[in-house]
Amino acid sequence: MKYSKALQFITFSATVGFASATNILVSASDTSEIEAFLAANYSNANVTAAGNFSDFNAAATQSALNGVDLVIIGRSLSSSQYGSGRADGYNGLNIPVLNFTSYTARNAGNRMGWHTGSATNNKSVAGNETTLTDAGSLLLGVPAGAYDFFDTNVGETFNGLGTGGASVGGGNILATIGGDILAAYWATGEAPGDPTAAGVDTFPAPRLLLNLDDDPRPAGEFTAQTAAGLALTIGVIADFGGLTPVPEPSSALLGLTGLGLLFLRRRK
Repeated sequence: MKYSKALQFITFSATVGFASATNILVSASDTSEIEAFLAANYSNANVTAAGNFSDFNAAATQSALNGVDLVIIGRSLSSSQYGSGRADGYNGLNIPVLNFTSYTARNAGNRMGWHTGSATNNKSVAGNETTLTDAGSLLLGVPAGAYDFFDTNVGETFNGLGTGGASVGGGNILATIGGDILAAYWATGEAPGDPTAAGVDTFPAPRLLLNLDDDPRPAGEFTAQTAAGLALTIGVIADFGGLTPVPEPSSALLGLTGLGLLFLRRRK
């Protein structure tokens, strides 16, 4: 990895900056779980619009985007509504976009084209199911290796990983489960896995794919995570979206400082 590339990761939390409030648009069929998660875990998360904004060019979507600092594409949705280029306009936004599911991020069905291939629903979450890559380790400040981030008491398999071996273009795969993509990150100026499907050659602002499990439904979009997985999710979203966790990281990270997760909020 080139030095300039490494520097992009080290300055992950500075790509957005920390404002007194972060205005957020949440797009999903059911946004209630994400809204509750944001309200419970961040002091400056201001959801200004929540609803089904899958059609980027619709007048309601364009109006809802006014003054937005961060877009979140949820997990509870019909991915077909994000197909046929309907949601491609999000790829050209000059603000960060967080996507919670490969079902919309994939290029299959002319969806958003963040990565090639499709999505899978059959990888086991038993034991230390998550492999943090070298790129993920550099970004998160956590040693590369295997971790138990998902709870078999909630679901036995993960529904919604990116296809193993799929291309993420100029981005980096941060974590995998059974060889399939759990998380990926694109810095400003990096290419998506399928520029043709995405409608952009490069992203004008950072993009983060952070797949959430929904096996089984309707347990809730964040309940399938272990304490370690939830802490990681809270920290990653905080850095990416310019959000301030509540409470402060010493307690919010649930005793995981031994893994180096405090770097998620204090690496500046």
